[in-house]
Amino acid sequence: MPERIEADVCVVGAGYAGLTAARRLVQGGRSVVVLEARDRVGGRAWTDHLPGGAPIDRGAGWLGPRHDAAFRLAGELGVGTYKTWVAGAHLLVHGGKTRRYTGLIPRINPLAVATIALAQARIDRRSRKVPLEEPWAAGRAATWDTRSVAWWLRRTGIRTAVARDLFEMAVRGLFTGDLEDTSFLHLLFLVRAHGSLEALFSIEGGAQENLVDGGAGSMAQRMADDLGDAVRLGAPVRAVQQHGDAVVVDADGVSATARHVVVALPPALILEVAFHPPLPDDREALYRAAVAGPESKTLVVYDEPFWREDGFSGQSAEPGSVSEVTLDASPASGTPGVLASFTFGPVAERADALDPAERRRRLLDALAARFGPRAAAPVDVVETAWWTEEWTRGCSMAHFPPGVLTRYGPLLRRRFGRVHWAGTETSTTSHGAIDGAVRSGERAAAEILR
Repeated sequence: MPERIEADVCVVGAGYAGLTAARRLVQGGRSVVVLEARDRVGGRAWTDHLPGGAPIDRGAGWLGPRHDAAFRLAGELGVGTYKTWVAGAHLLVHGGKTRRYTGLIPRINPLAVATIALAQARIDRRSRKVPLEEPWAAGRAATWDTRSVAWWLRRTGIRTAVARDLFEMAVRGLFTGDLEDTSFLHLLFLVRAHGSLEALFSIEGGAQENLVDGGAGSMAQRMADDLGDAVRLGAPVRAVQQHGDAVVVDADGVSATARHVVVALPPALILEVAFHPPLPDDREALYRAAVAGPESKTLVVYDEPFWREDGFSGQSAEPGSVSEVTLDASPASGTPGVLASFTFGPVAERADALDPAERRRRLLDALAARFGPRAAAPVDVVETAWWTEEWTRGCSMAHFPPGVLTRYGPLLRRRFGRVHWAGTETSTTSHGAIDGAVRSGERAAAEILR
């Protein structure tokens, strides 16, 4: 027989959204139970530890300067942050040629740089016409939502192959899915939610400016520690049944009865929960369409961040390779040295299809070509293919295909009886980021407390 629990609110999912909701509800005087399918908390933020104890972020890890909600939460929890290492030269590899540069845009054809800047300015200008709370209400929403991001990329007018490939990779990295199947309105909304396209792409002054001391998962763990026995791991939710003024949530080994439920899951996982009464057809269509894309994050660990003394920042790009982007993700102490290597969308799928030994060889060959022979001899390599994770199914967030936002967008945050929705996909400001997840949890908790 399953253990039976009663609480004011049952929270489904112990990622940042679910844990923040539970924390705010407890602070508001409500009792909670949090049911999590995994054997850990944090969701798409996953801090692992190396044999020596150093933290590494296998998932989401960065905070930008506009991420006020996440910084407030870090302050509450007594968790510090530090700046991503950016000193030194960045590298761009394309067509067998390696370019060293500083700043956001490499030293390529000046005309190509100008066309990139013009494309960014155009997207920023259009994004400002998108209402943050209701992107589907924009004056041209219907037109923008019929078009794909790939359609827009073909019309940017960016000159030279290297500039086009670099820009396409950067945009693909935002969604990780097939850009032919991603709405142009979703891109505009994402840019509006973060202030500018440059903020999404940048380290300094942008979304990758700060790392969490101890790893991003340490904040989630501290929230869970504060909640104590209210958090149940290894308890995937199978059914949510609403009966009058009560909701029964059935999970493996646990059955919780509550007055309200907060569902804080990636959209694709919501369809695996049996709801009674059933979810309406339009809501099912929304979750069926909102699918996260393939993304891999590989942490390559060295005794020390040798690239720093060699004059490199650790930031590099090679569109289409087994290591499309790298960033310095070393701990605050500076040791060990950690390079975070990413691949996105179809490139991630192709790399994942390789034999693991061959994939590792290609990865280390690519890093050695950029940073020198020391890059070929790491002490550890930790791979995470996020779309193969059973309780995640892709990163960094779900993307919306053409036609979905204007038709179903208003359902993202709309209550379903006593069921409330959280998760970074439901957030407006910082949509898709850790900060967006925190904000969504605070919003869901406020709905219930009201």
